[in-house]
Amino acid sequence: MKRVPILDSPTPPIGPVRLVAPLAALHAAMFVYDLRHPERFLNADRALERIEVVQGFAQTGDLVPYLASHGIVGDWLPHALLYLAGGQYLVIAVQLVLALLSVLWVYRIGLRLDLPERSAAAAALVYALLPHSLVYPHQVASEALFVPLVILSFRLAPGAGSGLAIGLATLIRPITALWPFVIFVLGKTRPRAYLALALAPLLLWMSFMLVATGEFSMGRSGHDLGSNLYLRLQRLGADVPEAERPPQRPAGQTRATVREYLSFVAAHPLVTAKYFTRDMGVMGFKSGVERLVLDYFDFYPEKRHELQAADGGWRSRVDRGGAQALVELARGQAGLVGVAGLGAVAFTPLMLLGVYGAACWARTPERVALVLFVLYVFAASQAADAAQSRLRACAEFAICILAVAGWSALRARQPARVRVKTPLVA
Repeated sequence: MKRVPILDSPTPPIGPVRLVAPLAALHAAMFVYDLRHPERFLNADRALERIEVVQGFAQTGDLVPYLASHGIVGDWLPHALLYLAGGQYLVIAVQLVLALLSVLWVYRIGLRLDLPERSAAAAALVYALLPHSLVYPHQVASEALFVPLVILSFRLAPGAGSGLAIGLATLIRPITALWPFVIFVLGKTRPRAYLALALAPLLLWMSFMLVATGEFSMGRSGHDLGSNLYLRLQRLGADVPEAERPPQRPAGQTRATVREYLSFVAAHPLVTAKYFTRDMGVMGFKSGVERLVLDYFDFYPEKRHELQAADGGWRSRVDRGGAQALVELARGQAGLVGVAGLGAVAFTPLMLLGVYGAACWARTPERVALVLFVLYVFAASQAADAAQSRLRACAEFAICILAVAGWSALRARQPARVRVKTPLVA
């Protein structure tokens, strides 16, 4: 009689269905919650601004000027098309499908990188249960479309399809604009096709902007690179003598060039290093559980806007007051700070295991690419006015794979337990 391999295995394979089914049930329950609390859809970062652009798009009669006057097109147009086709629940439904597919893609990436099946499934499950992975599919947030495309790019690698996926992701959030050059330097299979398709969506959009506005750019908005660098300079300038601070500019001119920013950095390296350290602390250890507590369940409605405000929020208070600011926050919002602290305690081991996995497991070019992508995302966060944990969302799948690999390597180093059988005494 022919033996069936699956029956010989001490543990049955996980399989895509067993992995995704409970997660689909969880998101289905969350979807019921969405129906009862439709206002939570607009609690994501810049959600109100994005929905105003979406509604304006439905009413505009001048399509080309409208497209050219609201920043990079992927930041809002995909949501606009979905919203106009079926409202916010179609947006959520599409994002949920992408979220579940992302879990499967993480699982497949792990298998391709030679993780055991259960380890690949564990990495995908941990990723699926992170706060950003849970909340963003239920909100009008660019991460809900951007992150799945990034993961798809790694799932399709190496190849031209990988380049197209990262190119479309860049058209939503330009943080990945330079990543294709990293892959090109690594010398993956068919790197020219990858690079061409990775750059094509952005170049086509910038060519459209050149025709529409006469400026070869991604488009201007209140959250583009120039605006972020200006705000970042103002934050950094608070720690230098008044005479050396960057000048404040009137409304409509609040932008800074890369040259201006680099000049300030060169003149004030210690201040920049101090701010960089805070950014890395947020990116490395802040779990993002506040997205559940503040944005999704709305446990502190009267404090949410205050805590998340660019001026006067938790981050600006920490920048100005350091540890003392955290103590003051804890006195005023003990429950919220406690939840955030527990989230950090839970997330920190994941990051540390990821570092260990990067050090002892990343030995092939594809594994190294995961490590480099995490480092790239952390470095690219310096283009934002202040790093937030949500900027890490697109790298969290890689962190989970590296963490599971690190855990497996750590367990392999433990000495095997020797079992001594005690003889039976008659």
